[in-house]
Amino acid sequence: MKPRLPQWIGGRKKDTEKNGLGLSGFDLYRTALGVCTAVVLSVLLCSHLLPAKVSLKIGDVATDDIRAHRTVTYRDTAETERLRQAAAAKIGDVYSDKSGAVNDALEELNDAFNAVKEAMRNRPSSEPDAKARYVRSLIRTDLSHSTLRILVSASDRDLMSIEELAQQLVSQEFSREIRSDKNDLLKARADIDSRARRLLGETPQASALAEVAGTVMRPNKMYDQDATRARKLRAEKSVEPVQGQTVIGALVIAKGEKVRQTHIDKFRALGLTHPKIDYTTASALSLFVVLLTVLVAVYLRRYQPEIHEDIRKLALLSLVVVLSMVGLKVGGAMIGLNLSGLQLGYLGMMTVTTAGMLLAALLNPSLSVVIVSVLSIASGLTMNNELRFAAVTLVSSLVAIYSVANIRYMGDLMRTISAIALTDVAMVWIVGSMSGDTATEMMTGSGWVVIMAAAATMLFWVGTGILERLFGITTHITLLELSDTNKPLLRRLVMEAPGTYTHSLATGHLAEAAAEAVHADSLFARVASYYHDIGKIRRPHFFVENQGVENAHDKLSPTLSSLVITSHIKDGLEIAKEYRLPPAFQEVILQHHGTSLVTYFYNQVAESEECSAALERQFRYSGPKPRTKEAAIVMLADAVEAASRSLAKPTPARLESLVQKVIDDKLRDGQLEQSDLTFRDIATIEDSFARSLSATLHARIEYPDVITVDGKKLITNGDTDTERIPTLGTGKSEPPAEGHAKITAG
Repeated sequence: MKPRLPQWIGGRKKDTEKNGLGLSGFDLYRTALGVCTAVVLSVLLCSHLLPAKVSLKIGDVATDDIRAHRTVTYRDTAETERLRQAAAAKIGDVYSDKSGAVNDALEELNDAFNAVKEAMRNRPSSEPDAKARYVRSLIRTDLSHSTLRILVSASDRDLMSIEELAQQLVSQEFSREIRSDKNDLLKARADIDSRARRLLGETPQASALAEVAGTVMRPNKMYDQDATRARKLRAEKSVEPVQGQTVIGALVIAKGEKVRQTHIDKFRALGLTHPKIDYTTASALSLFVVLLTVLVAVYLRRYQPEIHEDIRKLALLSLVVVLSMVGLKVGGAMIGLNLSGLQLGYLGMMTVTTAGMLLAALLNPSLSVVIVSVLSIASGLTMNNELRFAAVTLVSSLVAIYSVANIRYMGDLMRTISAIALTDVAMVWIVGSMSGDTATEMMTGSGWVVIMAAAATMLFWVGTGILERLFGITTHITLLELSDTNKPLLRRLVMEAPGTYTHSLATGHLAEAAAEAVHADSLFARVASYYHDIGKIRRPHFFVENQGVENAHDKLSPTLSSLVITSHIKDGLEIAKEYRLPPAFQEVILQHHGTSLVTYFYNQVAESEECSAALERQFRYSGPKPRTKEAAIVMLADAVEAASRSLAKPTPARLESLVQKVIDDKLRDGQLEQSDLTFRDIATIEDSFARSLSATLHARIEYPDVITVDGKKLITNGDTDTERIPTLGTGKSEPPAEGHAKITAG
């Protein structure tokens, strides 16, 4: 069913359409609030940059536990030195080539054999011992007397053979490295001895060959002290300094523990030995906070004008954000706990998640998503760039926002805790696996996040109750309380104005279905409908749904009747304030008739007087017109429900036509021009009303009955909506119910 729309709905342009990004204009209060918020957040975020001084030295005993106030990377001096010494120890001695070593050996060998030959040539008749002594006097080689005896006693041929073999053995051995240490030289001589025996067997000549060749052997690689030292230094420098990490909240040194070099390294990295504020980091953090504050302000002006224009809601937003950071920064200290880095991370997750739920319930979920994204980044910075906590916090908060955005029952609270806890446990294992955490650490984290999920939800429940009263905001939690029909005001309504009570319940049913169809707040529309006509309690018998046989307006002039009818708005507002109904309900009470015309009584006067604008104003409600979707829906549901009672045979076609006529009348009268309803919303609302009424107001089968009145037989079809049975003894008929409905609908 499509409505006939004679004019545009919602003729006002939003200021944001004129101001582009919403940067034009200057508001002292909003600017001051933004500046204060940025300053407080900057101080909170930078509070960890000025640590207390620690004067402990190596060997001292700590008198208190000292924990890291931020996450830092420190150089582990002791471990670095140990690794460097190990690297230097792996570097062997460096040997450099000794030039001419083989030539010197061969020359010495040649001198020895020349001396032997000279002894044999110059003293042929001398005894071997004498010849041996003579040779010893000519050579510098330290050969044994027995070897010299063998050499001087050998034939020329054998001597030549020994000399050639000695030269071969020496040359072969010098082809390898012979370092200037005892082991290499001994090994070279042992090799020569082994080869000599293989060549000459176990003979005296073999022993002489081995000794003369081995004696001239010398190192061809000399130990280079400078090169060795330089290489060891290079090896030490190649070892990167060992980096350790101390996370925020971690225990640096326990009370009673003796200070070691590792503790000193941590103190230095944390700035505890010479504490001073890190102005560079503080400036960067402050600039970051200012940037985020400006971006949120632009977002609010552009996309959340209803919040931007309400200074109370801006103050609420600022308070929740600041309290979240306060909880993150000083929560552990306030309750006297020394929390580890992981525990601080989970505390931050709890505070941000709580803030997200509060903003989703008190303001709106869209804004809450933006704020928790910003707070998650801030929590990561507070944890010294621990992105793992930022990721877990963001996912946890998004699930929490979704869980509480449309909370309606106490059972939803337990489902919220379960949803947050399961999500957080999953994130702990996912992020923990990526970060290399052990199973024990992830199990511990799982326990913490379950506790934090329950704590966040409880804080949300308590905080909502406090903040909504403090800032005059109505949440679904309050709506659930007010929807209880045993509330004193509703009990009074059902006792004093039962017809109005029934009408209000029916209106709530229509409004809820329609609001849900156009994605408005259906719970608010329903509960607000329960209270929209509470002003009728003051004079219930003047409204048709509460009348019996007598019509109270028969004794009043149309002008006075109109005044009585319209006064239920003022009466309702007074009663709402008396019973402390939320401001949003009071707005619906004021707006649910807008500036509509009390048509029934106006038409009575118009028949006898000349119509004029001044006359028409006397028969209109004082307004204002509905300014929200929900208020407009309550207005339409109120009018449609009242009018539907006038139908004799409420068939679907008749109900559809009635709904369309009532809504078209409101459109022509301009009652919806200040609401946020669109053409598509109106069409959807008409369809919803028609379906809801068709489901409740069935066309009834006629059952003719014969009733005797004053001896006459009267036939009635049981339909009292069209015409009532004459009053006994008078013969007069009451006015049709349609007229009464018009009085009610105004």
